[in-house]
Amino acid sequence: MNDRIGGMQDFSPTRRTLLKGLGLLALAALPACRRAQEYAVQPEECPEWMHPGKATCFATCMPWANGALPMLAVCHRGVPTSLQPNPAYTAKRGLPAFAQAAILDLYDEHRLAKPSFNGKSYPWEGLQGAFRAWARAIQSGRRTAFLLPQGYSPIRQQQCAALVAHSGVKCYAYDTVCQPRSSTFEALEAIQDATVGPPRLFSTGFGSLDDLIADMPDTDLLFIFTPADVAAYRPDFARILQQTTAETVRFCLFADETSKCCQYAVPQTHFLEEWGAEADAYGNLCLRQPVTLPLRQAVAEADALHALLHEGRLPLEDATHTLPSRTWVEKSVGNLQQALKKGFVSQACPLPVLCPPANQSVPYVHPFFADGRFLHNRWLQETYDPLSGTAGAPAVYLHSSNRRKRPPKYPHASVQVKQYTLPAQSWPGLPERLFPMLPGLEKVDFYDLCEQTYPLLKPKGPCKPTISTYSAPPAQSPQWGMTIDVSACIGCAACVLACRAENNIPTVGKEEMMRHRDIQWLRIDHYFDAVKKKPLFVPMACRHCEDAPCEAVCPVNATVHTSDGLNAMVYPRCWGTRYCAAACPYQVRTFNFHDYARQAHAATHLPPNPDVTVRSRGVMEKCTYCVQRINLAKAESTTPQAACQMACPTHAIKLIDLVKDAPAQVCTSFDAPGTKPHTLYLLSK
Repeated sequence: MNDRIGGMQDFSPTRRTLLKGLGLLALAALPACRRAQEYAVQPEECPEWMHPGKATCFATCMPWANGALPMLAVCHRGVPTSLQPNPAYTAKRGLPAFAQAAILDLYDEHRLAKPSFNGKSYPWEGLQGAFRAWARAIQSGRRTAFLLPQGYSPIRQQQCAALVAHSGVKCYAYDTVCQPRSSTFEALEAIQDATVGPPRLFSTGFGSLDDLIADMPDTDLLFIFTPADVAAYRPDFARILQQTTAETVRFCLFADETSKCCQYAVPQTHFLEEWGAEADAYGNLCLRQPVTLPLRQAVAEADALHALLHEGRLPLEDATHTLPSRTWVEKSVGNLQQALKKGFVSQACPLPVLCPPANQSVPYVHPFFADGRFLHNRWLQETYDPLSGTAGAPAVYLHSSNRRKRPPKYPHASVQVKQYTLPAQSWPGLPERLFPMLPGLEKVDFYDLCEQTYPLLKPKGPCKPTISTYSAPPAQSPQWGMTIDVSACIGCAACVLACRAENNIPTVGKEEMMRHRDIQWLRIDHYFDAVKKKPLFVPMACRHCEDAPCEAVCPVNATVHTSDGLNAMVYPRCWGTRYCAAACPYQVRTFNFHDYARQAHAATHLPPNPDVTVRSRGVMEKCTYCVQRINLAKAESTTPQAACQMACPTHAIKLIDLVKDAPAQVCTSFDAPGTKPHTLYLLSK
């Protein structure tokens, strides 16, 4: 028999090549979530689209000063791909936009990679030696201060109690997002409360930042663990850090102004890489478990505090069995397996106390960027703020009577404040202008108008909502549709981020955003209710019309109507003529001008959701009602939920079968005549 068949040669492996191949197979078989899969357990009540072999989800939580945020970390093939609301957690629905976007920080190539000393790279071996020296200094009574996050963690409380037992040690806490706020206007306050939460303080027994500033002259050693960039918001604290003779150590995920003012900067772990336990705003103890091994060498807060209490030994290797936070969780939480499945322990923590309103005007906390700590996030940068209609940066709200007259050639204006150029938005009824809580804005007393430099959604005019009777389509069940209660929508954009994460919607970059080539399957239009005199937020995606204009004009039959009522896209057929986008009266179709998917992956390093097609250049794309979830629910005989529906904190969105669950009355103010859309708007109040 001929040894060459079809151009292929007979291959006889040697012992060396065989061992090399086995080694490669062994490396490929190593799970990315080794530690997580060994100790973390899957929740019993997962969303219906999460099934063994398809996706694995782990209950965890994000630390937050106003109360921890429970969530599910969704992993495909052992790799975290998205963060979703925990369905077992009923104290608060949904998941804020910044919490969903926090998964990008896990893979961000700009994470602090190595320790530094006075701005220069510092070896990990040297840091080990420094920790041993600091531990001896604490035990000998050296004056030491710890600036910690504002939230409540029983692990932190226990460790700090042991530290304060040494003479000379004091603990302080600070976070900008839970400081007292001044009253703004109803729409902004509603979004703030639903996203970052109202300002709350936990009784931890720690001192305040002002106490630390007063004690700094008597401090020899300072450790800073706050997620907030303290030096950027408090110039007085930044000056003290630059002038002090004390040793200063900053633990952070990214380099910031505080790390530049400190002698040492130490990489800190992402919350998806560590164990922990934090209180939420409702008295529950939320458990945090790692869903992946640390993607780069870093130190967790609990590990650093434990090292300073025990001769400075840092667990820099994979010391899973000796991590203090995991040990605390195992010893303190009864029925650990069940608790990890649920993700929290009910009524196991003290409640926080609401802060009274500020007596003077202070900058507001932005729903996406908070106090500026998420300004680097690409998902949030390309999300339009429903209140102002801008994307790329927080907006500044100006009272119409205090606003300078705009030049006629500038239909929209921006504000130049120190190192920032922020879009300006006038808002009638404000007593004075408002600024987002960003570094450098604490003493703003001037502003100049310039040309709009940020992408802007076209503003919508006033509307008078009209109610009409709805008749279900005379078709066989199911006929999928969606109801959106615009009375309940507060414009938090959690649905927009959920849609992006679920459906592999790529980011396009600043230049393409400026050309209005951003890709969004879901946007939130901002109207003004002329009857009730208040803003009205209208989530707008593909309406899946029965008489869809896009289907009639497609020359290659790439957009078709399915038997279950979906307006589907067949991507391999699409030629990119964009006739469908021109014919759509709702302007909800987007076009891939470039290979955005590859560019987005190169920029974020986020693995895609394998259940959803990654679209290539030259095709149209739009909302699909999360058809992958519909198909899986159909196979399992369960009720599907769209990603936007799960993320909504106010129950405003619901995926339904129009034949069985059609509403009696709908709002038709946003419908184009003759299209018969399957997405229906409601006005509940």
